[in-house]
Parts: sequence; structure tokens; C-alpha cells
Amino acid sequence: MPEKRIESIEEIEIRDQALSETANSEMTNREQWNRKNPPTEAVIVKDLRTTELTPREYRNTKARFYRLGGDIRLQPHVSELPPKGKSVNHRHTTEAVIYIVRGVGHTIISWDGVNKQRIDWEEGDLFSFPVWMWHQHFNDSETEVARYLAVQDTFAVKALGLHQIERFPENQE
Repeated sequence: MPEKRIESIEEIEIRDQALSETANSEMTNREQWNRKNPPTEAVIVKDLRTTELTPREYRNTKARFYRLGGDIRLQPHVSELPPKGKSVNHRHTTEAVIYIVRGVGHTIISWDGVNKQRIDWEEGDLFSFPVWMWHQHFNDSETEVARYLAVQDTFAVKALGLHQIERFPENQE
């Protein structure tokens, strides 16, 4: 039987990503949060410094996810850390490019949780790190929030069935 030719995105069946089997998976928390807070559909987002965000308790941040211009590969999101706040230590199968919208802080990266490296950042900086590398973001200010834009290839990786997010084992930190 010949393959069906897809003419538009509306013809593709959308399915939820199978969840990770690891004990430290964040996929269930993320999918539950995403169902309650679907991506904002837009062509342009005005002023990422002040756009309203929603608490994302499982990650210790506030966030808003976007689907810009009907994108099917890239998914940006804005996240915010409170003064002296930190995200959970985690890793994911998506590439991420991070732009600092507001604030000052640092990110700790490592492959094994032991041999750590530090990336210091401030407003206007852009950075990235390899896929599946452990990382944790820290706000170094005692009075101001830190806010960053992360652009990830989430939609593409999810479509391939490869999307995973894992939290660093708590007993090893």
C-alpha cells in the first residue's frame, strides 16, 4: 500500500510523548503543567522583560511557553527565578539556547554531577551547553528576579519520540 502524502500539518495525528521510564523523570510533571498552561500562540511577543508568567512549582520557576508563527520544530519559553532562587538540577534531550532577558546569575553544568563547571551570566548574554548535560540555573541577586528565554527544539525532538527530561537524583546532590 502506498504511503499517504501529507499536505498540511492538520493531517498529522498528534500524540502525547511516551514518558520516561526512569525514576527521576520530569516528563509527567511537565506534561501535566503544559495541559493546564498550553503554549501561547503568537507571531510576536512584546517585552519579554515584563510578560506575565505562571508558577511552575516542580521546577522552582515561573514560566510561559510559546508557539510562534505555528512553529513545528522550535519551542521558546521564558522562565524566571526569584531573588536568590535556583531551578532544579536537570537534563534534557533537547538542545537549548539561553538568552538572559533580566538579571544576573550563573548556571552549573556537568556530565556526571561531580566535575562541575560554572557559566556566569547577566542581562544580554547568550549561552548553551550540550544535550543531556546536567544543569542548574541560579539567580545571584538578593532583590531582583532573573529571567531568561530558552529556545529549544522541543517540537522536533518530541515528534521523533526522543523527548526526555530527567531530574538529578536528590540523594547525590
